[in-house]
Amino acid sequence: MSDATLEFHGIHQVGPEDDVCALLRWPEENRLIPVWISPIEGMQLAAALDGHQPNRPNSHDLICEILEATGGVESIDVANYHQGTFMVDIKAANGEAYDARVSDALAVSEFFNVPISAEAELLAQVSVYASDADLKEYFDLEISTPSQDDSETGSESAESSTSASGNAQADADFEAMMRSLGMEEKDFLSGDDEEKS
Repeated sequence: MSDATLEFHGIHQVGPEDDVCALLRWPEENRLIPVWISPIEGMQLAAALDGHQPNRPNSHDLICEILEATGGVESIDVANYHQGTFMVDIKAANGEAYDARVSDALAVSEFFNVPISAEAELLAQVSVYASDADLKEYFDLEISTPSQDDSETGSESAESSTSASGNAQADADFEAMMRSLGMEEKDFLSGDDEEKS
């Protein structure tokens, strides 16, 4: 199968434990690849993406500086996935390939403006479907999908297709992912109540 280019949609805190998730999206299939990272990695990556410059270089700065000295980056590919861990290869312009963590690969991707890609076959195993409503509710994201860009006459059908009951398998995939994290609907509702009080 061919490589697919992934979109990066930021760092998010999810669920009652505020687990940190780097959210990737497979746009051709409208599926998400949640990558769980440590809070420290998430904080460093979010700060770098927001343009904050630390007084001293951190590991992301050092990696980018070294890669820049070798001529830059040719490609960034998710090479494998095993027991919750993504293996990412960063291929430098000089031909060298480096095994990297996803958090480091995301920093390099943003710095060099080189997208992360992966084999569609691998993505099919690690991705989950999320409706537009799920994206808004759980990640506060609004992503324009092809069905949303249709003419106004087709917009009603696009809205109905985002219903939680619009695709039973997709709903089951997303629910399974959330339950695997120990989350239930009441966890999200109780979090909202705490914020209001």
